[in-house]
Amino acid sequence: MTNKWFLRRIQIFSELSDKELKKFLGILSEKTYKDGEVIFHKDDPGSSLFILKSGLVKISINDKKGNEYILKIMYPFDFFGEMALLDGQSRSATVTSLEKSAALIIKREHFISLIEKHPQIALSIMTVLSRRLRKTDEKIGNLRFADAYGKVAEIILDIADESGIRNKSDIVVNLKLNRQGLADFAGVSRETVTRILNEFKKSGCIKMEKGKITILNEAMLRRELI
Repeated sequence: MTNKWFLRRIQIFSELSDKELKKFLGILSEKTYKDGEVIFHKDDPGSSLFILKSGLVKISINDKKGNEYILKIMYPFDFFGEMALLDGQSRSATVTSLEKSAALIIKREHFISLIEKHPQIALSIMTVLSRRLRKTDEKIGNLRFADAYGKVAEIILDIADESGIRNKSDIVVNLKLNRQGLADFAGVSRETVTRILNEFKKSGCIKMEKGKITILNEAMLRRELI
């Protein structure tokens, strides 16, 4: 997979001409990250935009007690780090690789120059950010009013919507998060996640195997959100 082919499939760069895209490729760098490696910490200076080429990363924050809360999982073709890049402020969250990953990186000064020449890129970014914000608002609303069962169901369904493999009778969700990771995402304890997953399994709602969850009854799982 060439970087040119890859960037062509990202919304914010889709309207660049071949000549413009070739020039843009010349100012990109690429870096790989090990499983568990921190890409940047919250409050670090924000000087680059990252475009995930392969692997998975998590965006998280920690409270004053050190408890981690996972805000979002990023997949290939997603970009992150744009907020600090645009406003010049420090990073608002920590980003950590969940498996061996690779990202394309563009420096702030190069990106600002690109936006000045191609304002449609800024509009595309606003569209993506608006979509993310709407999704986050929905998630926060669901998690705020849901009980523990609803919170765990919300996270499973959220990951399924993003990266699940839909078959005729089920949805296969490959999990890169362990039980503690799911707990951090849902805002409940690890023990609670384990108990609820086992109850979902007994009810015939899901099937669990190492590294994945298969949703057998999506409607039943979505009823937990009500």
